[in-house]
Amino acid sequence: MKRKLINSFIILSSSTLITKVFSVFNRMMLARLLNEEGMALYILVIPTLSLCITLAQFSIPSAVFRLVSNPKYNNKKVIISAILICFLSCLLIMFGILFFSKMIAVDFLKQDQAYFPLLAMLPFIPLVGISGIIKNYYLGKEDVWTLSVSQLLEEVTRILFTYVMIKLCAHLSMTYLVSIAITAMSVGELCSILYLYTHMHRRVNFRYHSLSYFQDHFIFKDMMNIALPLTGSRILHSCYNFIEPIVLVAILTKLQMSESQIHLQYAIISGYVISILVTPTFFNNVVLRLLLPILNKDIAYHHYHQLRQHVIYGIIVCFFISLPFTLLFYFFGDYCLLFMYNTTNGYEYLKYMSIPFTLFYLQTPLSATLQALNKNKEMFVMSTLEVIIEFICLLILTPRYHVLSVAMVMLIGLFTTLVLSSFYVYKSVYSSHHLS
Repeated sequence: MKRKLINSFIILSSSTLITKVFSVFNRMMLARLLNEEGMALYILVIPTLSLCITLAQFSIPSAVFRLVSNPKYNNKKVIISAILICFLSCLLIMFGILFFSKMIAVDFLKQDQAYFPLLAMLPFIPLVGISGIIKNYYLGKEDVWTLSVSQLLEEVTRILFTYVMIKLCAHLSMTYLVSIAITAMSVGELCSILYLYTHMHRRVNFRYHSLSYFQDHFIFKDMMNIALPLTGSRILHSCYNFIEPIVLVAILTKLQMSESQIHLQYAIISGYVISILVTPTFFNNVVLRLLLPILNKDIAYHHYHQLRQHVIYGIIVCFFISLPFTLLFYFFGDYCLLFMYNTTNGYEYLKYMSIPFTLFYLQTPLSATLQALNKNKEMFVMSTLEVIIEFICLLILTPRYHVLSVAMVMLIGLFTTLVLSSFYVYKSVYSSHHLS
């Protein structure tokens, strides 16, 4: 069991790291193929795409992961339910993009050329929904090798399609070239889906069935109990991230700071310091994906002593994962910034944020435990409190600490979530009388 877990961790960590490298390479390639104007248009459209994906997926893939990893649920029922729900949500978002893309481009993004790249998102919405469901099925079944191969295939296909098509269509206007770059994401997802489906078909036998069959195999309540709180949490954090720079500029301009100075300092903290801090945190996702099925089985089979041990092991593992990155950013933060962003701006901020940022790593096993215990309402309450506290602290700290308040507020949010998670985990796992 331990050997399998270690092997899974190594495979999933390595594949995720390689995927990150390919993703960075893809961004570097686009910067050279599209020039500054094209990259500006591409970056302008991506936040809209991210919002559409969040709304279309409706956290259904995360629900699939949790239900498939739980032995009491039938895999076929979970997949059928997920695809039906995701199909409806994707359909709504696709109609929204189709009818409102012109208005989004002209009135909101203030960029007419964004219209065709927005339309290029249409096939990506259902593909990423289906892909998310199948990938999380494999995560729930702890088949990390198949998933790793599919991720690499997706990235390689996307890069090759982007390079070949943009080279062939270099004579077209920039709006069409950016649309090709967006379309490449759909091609990558399609290749990943085809590869995963061929392997999945051997495990889950899908045949044509009557409508009554689908009704009998439709798990709506359990899926929504997981998906709704997760979606609500993500929307809350997305709204806060959207409002944060607006509030910052509004307050600091009243203090006679120029907008250009505010944007520069905000870019240093948010774009350089926080970005480099979160770069290694893909290990958190690996730990979450491996730990959650184990905790689900402990709970399903009433192995509560092992559950308590696995939570402690998870915290220890996450601490030791964070340790080398904390030391690296504390002692060699200037070299890290120089290597990644060709600047040392923000080195002092990075140095002093690196130690308290360890809280982010320690949160992972606690979140996995709460998910395994189906504490969805509690997790939503925690997210709501975190966002409210962060917003209040931003209003209070900004007049005194200016843009530095962004970093301080983020750490306050991490500390708040860790304290609340620790309280709920201790109450549910260690002091609960029925878990004995």
